[in-house]
Amino acid sequence: MAQIIKIHDYISRYELDPYHYINQFVRLKKERWLSLLEAAERQHEERQASAEEPEPVQKRKKFSLKRRKEEIKADIQEERHQWFEEEDDLHVRLPKSRMALASFYKRHLYDFQLKWASSTLAEISHLSNQVKQDRILRYLTQQLPDSYFIMYKPVLQIQQAAVELSIVIISPLDIYCVSFLEAEEDSVYIGSKNRFWEKKTASQTASVLNPGLSLFRTDSVVSKIIKEKQADIPVRKLLLSRTSYIDYPEPPFGLEIADKRGAEEWIERQKKNTAPIKHHQVKAAKALLSYCMSDSYRRQEWLE
Repeated sequence: MAQIIKIHDYISRYELDPYHYINQFVRLKKERWLSLLEAAERQHEERQASAEEPEPVQKRKKFSLKRRKEEIKADIQEERHQWFEEEDDLHVRLPKSRMALASFYKRHLYDFQLKWASSTLAEISHLSNQVKQDRILRYLTQQLPDSYFIMYKPVLQIQQAAVELSIVIISPLDIYCVSFLEAEEDSVYIGSKNRFWEKKTASQTASVLNPGLSLFRTDSVVSKIIKEKQADIPVRKLLLSRTSYIDYPEPPFGLEIADKRGAEEWIERQKKNTAPIKHHQVKAAKALLSYCMSDSYRRQEWLE
């Protein structure tokens, strides 16, 4: 599961210390999974015992995904970083099978990542419903390995101007500047070097802004920062579509296209990338984060 290190202009914990949080994510993810396995086994044993010998009606001990208020305050004081930081306990009945438990875990882990990508211990950004329900962000996060970092349409300050980039994926070996084309199933994009492309469906033809414009702007900005900070990692440009076909006979040099015929294959190749997190990869992430803009407000706990 990839790490979300930046979303738009939301404040992110990774901005404070990318080296610390990148390593901590991997450690906490493993610890959390092991604790879930233990809790699921404990619940299963309790249910079996309950079925065999009825007990008096009483409050049963259940696994809690949320920490209590006191623990949250202690975490703030000790600068530890909780996974689920709601004020009230949420008691849940964990799935029996390992596969169902893994799906359960992924859903909660994704929610946790959104929190890390929109808050620090002292400040928080408003997480919009649009981002919470963004299918592309969820898809990339859940499909790519732990060693991949996602910057989702980050806003950077370049020469006193705010510049929104396309999606930036930082892998151990490459940086991908990615534009997604999601439309009606089996629609066709007719690519060209003009400002507008054609999008054809079974019922109509429409003009759409050339996605390469933002993609090449993103590539230019990212490449300049990487070169300036001497991160030494290749920067690539990718047009990706899971739903549509892209007809572009002579694309610009260096532009990779993975449409409906090749999108899943591209994702599968990334999944098989077993390279661990690299020093130059984290260096590149830190360099890009240093240019990111953030809009946030002080947490109520700190104001009190």
